[in-house]
Amino acid sequence: MTLSRFWVWRVPAAIASLAGLLFLAGFVLALRGTLGEPVGGPPPPPTSAGTSVKPAGRSLLLVLGDSLARGTGDETGKGFASDVQEALKKRGRLDTANVAVNGAESNDVLRGLDSENVRRLAASADWILLSVGGNDLSHALPREATTSSSPLEEIGAARARYASNLRQILSRLREANPRTPVYVVGLYDPFGDEGPRARMGASVILSWNTLIEETALSFPRVFVVPTFDLFQGRPDRLAVDRFHPNSKGHQAIADRILQLLPST
Repeated sequence: MTLSRFWVWRVPAAIASLAGLLFLAGFVLALRGTLGEPVGGPPPPPTSAGTSVKPAGRSLLLVLGDSLARGTGDETGKGFASDVQEALKKRGRLDTANVAVNGAESNDVLRGLDSENVRRLAASADWILLSVGGNDLSHALPREATTSSSPLEEIGAARARYASNLRQILSRLREANPRTPVYVVGLYDPFGDEGPRARMGASVILSWNTLIEETALSFPRVFVVPTFDLFQGRPDRLAVDRFHPNSKGHQAIADRILQLLPST
């Protein structure tokens, strides 16, 4: 009786254990190739948005903003960004990415930072030049009389939008690259005529420059490039459109930027 109980309970258990081992071995082999490696191999590492886009041993200058950053008005076709680029090339090998757009307002620049390519450029840049605000202000000036709001109300609303956009632009740049210096080009007055209206226009521009300064103070390594004095009483630095700088005006802006850059 004892022997029969042994075979009744032990043999089926042994068979079950053996079947389990065979199933496990088959499952493992199914997941392995002929060389004993997992089928398909490990997945590739995910691509990071912060991956550097510049070649090793080279620096990168990123230019963002509007027509001023594009070099509009410079009869040589260069612009202040190219003038800065030429000076930086004397320090070492340099690439430049100019993604500025003619007519861009601050909301356009902000939307541009939604691009993964622009964010990767910002993450890789060694210097960032930003020109934005001139179109926000000039486009806010009414072209004809309106009854809905006064010019000052339009300018005030545009200033509030610009303040919000500028803060978001700088926040995005700092998120992409916490260390690279950002140089924000201040506004200048191209309508330097005499009279009360001219003085009022200059006062508005100066108030926007104050806003730029105050916003920049909230972010590390963000520097404002003053330009108002460069064009005050200097119509010889304006292009034929009497709005954008000519080659001398762009060179003056570039020289001011280079004064703020560290010597090494």
